[in-house]
Amino acid sequence: MFGPFRNTLVTLISLFVVYLIFEFCTLWFRNFPAGFHYSGYAHEGAAWLTVALGLATLTLSLIFRGSMMNDPRIASLKKLAWVWSALNFLLAASVYNRLLIYVDFNGMTRMRVVGFLGTSAVVGGFILVLFKIMQRQRFIWLIRRQLWVLAFAVYLYLTVPVDMLVHQYNVNRILAGSPAPCVQISEHPITDDALPQLLPLLESDNQTIREGIRAMLRNRLIRLKSEADQNPQHWTATQFGKSHALQELQAAEASLQQISSYDKASSALQSFHDYAMQWW
Repeated sequence: MFGPFRNTLVTLISLFVVYLIFEFCTLWFRNFPAGFHYSGYAHEGAAWLTVALGLATLTLSLIFRGSMMNDPRIASLKKLAWVWSALNFLLAASVYNRLLIYVDFNGMTRMRVVGFLGTSAVVGGFILVLFKIMQRQRFIWLIRRQLWVLAFAVYLYLTVPVDMLVHQYNVNRILAGSPAPCVQISEHPITDDALPQLLPLLESDNQTIREGIRAMLRNRLIRLKSEADQNPQHWTATQFGKSHALQELQAAEASLQQISSYDKASSALQSFHDYAMQWW
């Protein structure tokens, strides 16, 4: 099988070189053409490139195993594998670049956090494949450690307050004079624990954003107070994030009540939605 494996690696190296030249010429320096479609190029492209990284991991795992590891010509095959591995790391850099293009365009979301974590997990798995080849480890060794990498990525996502960090980032961008991330606040659901992160926008110079956030937080405060009154919970069932959000919004209630009716709140939210959708 040496010949087919060698030809496979040579072909893949050639394909990766051609693609990476295209990638670096079109997206790396961010000189976007008119009508550039961020979703198609940055988001969907990053997903497909991550799949390519995963397939590269599988390919190397299948080549460097069993009797092939004892083939006297394995050294030349390893050289090709190192070249292809270097190209795979450039491909990983391209994935991160595409994700960052999308974040720079209109802010951070939970799914983009998933994208960064997923790509990092795939890169981690690829590094493990290289260790397997160098240390001549068994395939079961690789599978176990790749599962550890995946489990760690899932653990990070579940334990880190993702929504709080996402909206803290978006709010900071807006207050720094870049309003585009407001679309992520307008169009995506926001967990209760992340609501206090939006309070600084009540001081925004942008009236549409400021009043839209005021209306949004007013409505959420009404809902949180209603839930607290209707469903009193034992302290053992208390959710810190929700309790903290209620306290923070109540502290800002005087400001939120500047929108005094449901109709005014609906109008402010609609204006906010219409304004934000230009960055969707």
